[in-house]
Amino acid sequence: MARQPRSLRRRAARPAAAPLTPRSIDAGLPPLTLGVVPAEIDAITQRLHWGLTAADVLVTSAGVSVGELDLVRDALERSGAELHLWKVSMRPGKPITFGTRAGRPVFGLPGNPVSAMVTFELFVRPTLRRMAGAHAIDRPRLRARALETIENPGSRRGYLRVTLTSDLDGYGARLTGDQGSAILRSMVLADGLAVVAPDTTIAAGQPVDVIVLRSLEARSR
Repeated sequence: MARQPRSLRRRAARPAAAPLTPRSIDAGLPPLTLGVVPAEIDAITQRLHWGLTAADVLVTSAGVSVGELDLVRDALERSGAELHLWKVSMRPGKPITFGTRAGRPVFGLPGNPVSAMVTFELFVRPTLRRMAGAHAIDRPRLRARALETIENPGSRRGYLRVTLTSDLDGYGARLTGDQGSAILRSMVLADGLAVVAPDTTIAAGQPVDVIVLRSLEARSR
């Protein structure tokens, strides 16, 4: 991996998303944490303004859905950010916001820990890697064999957490358990994300595409 610019190493900022810290470091950019902010529009706006001034990339967690206290999108606009999208048809992680301010990327991720980590992997990590000058931008992918039925009901593309095991036929994928967006264990155990089309059931033995989240070298020897 190419050595990243010093300014990027020191100035990737996020308010209060502890599960994302190791992923930011793994992407090559140790974060400047802006702390926890109360659900008050003025407090959020002030903290975001600081982050937008200090950082090359701003990543927030929570406050981007449709609840009464989901104030981050309004606060970002008050801070001078131009928002380009809100909501992506995916599971987990639908309520995600992306914008820019003075050419700097701004990501508003969901508050549920699994949703935050999945959207970080899909949207934030490639951005950080590219800005840092890395040669490998995206996580590797492989075609695995479903070891059990993998279901993705509904109209959104699923990124389901799976473990991977190797055998003479390649890799087998199995769900890590309950796929609820608040169940952190499902992400902690995951070797990868199974990418499953909307309203699709993959039967045991059928192929499934997986985004690999951790090294598989030791188990493939």
